Amino acid sequence: MRVLDVVKSLTFRYIAKYVTALSATVFLLLAVLYGYFSYGYFSELRSSILDELETLQVVYAGQQLRGVEQYLEDQRNLPTIGRFNYLIVDGDGNKIAGDLAQTPRYREFSGGWLGFQLALLNWGEPVDVDFLARRAQLGGGVNALVARNYADAIASGGLVFNTLFRAMIATLLLGIVGGFFSAATTLHRFERLNSELSSIVRGNFSQRLTVAGKHGYPRELARAMNQMLDQIGSLMQGVRLVSDNIAHDLRTPLTRIRNQLSQLRQRLDATGQDEVDRIIEDCDSLLSSFNALLRISALESGSRPPVHAQVDLSSVLADVVELYEPVANERDIQLRLSLATGISCPGDTDLLFQMCANLLDNAIKYTPDGGQIEVGLSRQPEGNEIVVADSGPGIDPLDRKNVFRRFFRVESSRGEQPGHGLGLSLVQAIVHYHAGRIALDDNEPGLRVEVILPVEDQPG
Repeated sequence: MRVLDVVKSLTFRYIAKYVTALSATVFLLLAVLYGYFSYGYFSELRSSILDELETLQVVYAGQQLRGVEQYLEDQRNLPTIGRFNYLIVDGDGNKIAGDLAQTPRYREFSGGWLGFQLALLNWGEPVDVDFLARRAQLGGGVNALVARNYADAIASGGLVFNTLFRAMIATLLLGIVGGFFSAATTLHRFERLNSELSSIVRGNFSQRLTVAGKHGYPRELARAMNQMLDQIGSLMQGVRLVSDNIAHDLRTPLTRIRNQLSQLRQRLDATGQDEVDRIIEDCDSLLSSFNALLRISALESGSRPPVHAQVDLSSVLADVVELYEPVANERDIQLRLSLATGISCPGDTDLLFQMCANLLDNAIKYTPDGGQIEVGLSRQPEGNEIVVADSGPGIDPLDRKNVFRRFFRVESSRGEQPGHGLGLSLVQAIVHYHAGRIALDDNEPGLRVEVILPVEDQPG
């Protein structure tokens, strides 16, 4: 399982999108809450400054400037010293009282509010601190400026923002990592499911899907598909039994009819003998089909015992080519051979001869006069490879998966070529009996058939 496959999986993409959307939503919600509390904080800040100005005005009205100075001294001695900063000036702008050295350079906002920065010492280091201030007249040309810093709000805001940002990054990372492992687990389950289904599609109809886990949709899906495969297997078995029974029950009377026709032929004239010969030929064709059906059924059902004798494939394929070479020469078909010597595999000689004969017979049947056929045998990493490639019309890719079905014939060949659509079915049954595989490909032009047979016995 590759990392890229997990990243591209639907589960991982869904989790990644969900975690991203969730993180963005939480971040936005917390940002709105922070904005709401910040608005409340600055509202309280403005109100406290206005209240302090009113207090100074009341003090000045009752006790004049001496009372204001005493009030500022009292405020400085309170535990909350530093909460407000003051500057009292006369009409000429000269400082009278307060802890601000001079009127700072400020920015004026709407409503008469002022903003400025002052460098305050923090652990011996000067730090620029933001202030919010407001001016008011106390009377007699005396003006007061009350300021309050909001460095704590800025620090709290930075702390909250950094916390939110780090929390969002951590949520994204943890969500993506968790999503990766969750997607990998899900992908592993479905890869195993796909592998088992592929094995069933390739012909291992007795295999069933592994039902893993105690709960979950993959388990229920596997159970439902196993039930479906059981039903399909039962239906296929029923169809095979019907066809096998028909073939078995009709083979005996058909053989008897053929023998009687052979005896009758001796008593007929030349014209009658020709007609009987055509009937006998049809009987032979039907008997050949019935025998092929029964042989396919025996191979697929496993009733035929396995054979572990070593078969010389080079010799078998050479004999098949020698047998069909005169037929190819009659139609001016060129046979190109590339047979490696000394190649053998465990199996049944008669069955392997039948398989090669069917492949070459089909190639000759569908190759036009003057065409060419390539027959090859070689040792490949995955096993012994037999190749039969012709220059005929080939098979449409949409029909290649169906040509191995019993009695299936491509529409273009019906009525043009003899046969009952059992040749490739028998070939596939023989290949599977020998634990091999068969594939059809385009020869450009024509059909290329590749058969891979194992070098050693495959464990059953």
